[in-house]
Amino acid sequence: MAERPRYLFLICPDPQLIKAQVDERLKASGQEGWETKPFWGDDDDPLPPAFWTDLTIKSLFPQPKALVLRRAHALKADQWDKLDASVKGLGREIFPIFCLEGEWKGKKAPIPPALSRRGLYKKARDAGWVWESPGLDQRSLTDFVKGWAAKAGLTFEPGAGQALTMALPTDAVAARLELDKIELAAGDEKVVRKEHVSLVARTGEMPFFDLMDALAQPGAEASVWRRVIDDHSKSAKDQMLFNLIGFLASQARMYWLLAHGGKAAGSPYMLQKKAPLAKRLGARGIARMIDLAMEAELSLKTGERKYEEALDMLMAGLIDLFQPKAQPRRY
Repeated sequence: MAERPRYLFLICPDPQLIKAQVDERLKASGQEGWETKPFWGDDDDPLPPAFWTDLTIKSLFPQPKALVLRRAHALKADQWDKLDASVKGLGREIFPIFCLEGEWKGKKAPIPPALSRRGLYKKARDAGWVWESPGLDQRSLTDFVKGWAAKAGLTFEPGAGQALTMALPTDAVAARLELDKIELAAGDEKVVRKEHVSLVARTGEMPFFDLMDALAQPGAEASVWRRVIDDHSKSAKDQMLFNLIGFLASQARMYWLLAHGGKAAGSPYMLQKKAPLAKRLGARGIARMIDLAMEAELSLKTGERKYEEALDMLMAGLIDLFQPKAQPRRY
């Protein structure tokens, strides 16, 4: 087995692909028992004392640690200088992984000038310790779907795999949300059929079901927000907001029934998908859904807020409500 890199640079704007690459590299490292410790380059203190302790101080009873520095493209020059000096004496039990997640503006990977001139990046580039991807496109989606199916133990009926690939969005976070629906629909038979593809939100359109489902997925907020803006920028804005408010009211009724043992109307797939969230929200959370809808409608009708402000406040409130609480930032 080839010796693993001393450290890695992962250059990709898609957080789902970053996470998959980290998991793959740790699995292929030849070591087991990794403790993954995430840090964030855009935090107020991106490299806290705990980071430097793990990076530079050797323990008598070392557990392998992967120090995953997310959004590392936001680091300053002096921080790269300190890292440049610190990675030279790394032991086998420490594996720094620097994730550069800036947007690509062409086919060339966006390397911050503060990094490109420093030795740790030049060494990584020459040693092959750099992985680059501009994100998913129609070609790479095929491999993405195949990898997902293999991991989930799923097979495809003829034509279903190609149809699914063509239907999926090219944002990996959004694509994973859609594939979660497909996996559930495949059931115990573990076969993806052509009719399952109809569950995927059409390109350029995000049904409210998918919106509400995605809001509860940690790390999906940016993808959800971008799709909401893109999906409805060409339609009547006021109509979209009032449709969402009406949908929230109907969802609140369904969540209440699911949370309290009532019989809610809807497909078994939809009810199975929503039941855990309904129970987690409970009476207080469901009441908050109704409050958010009423506040948005009232603020718009009274002129207290403009459309964009009302939508922004509503979405922010829903994300805060639906996200699991007291969870640290994930890598």
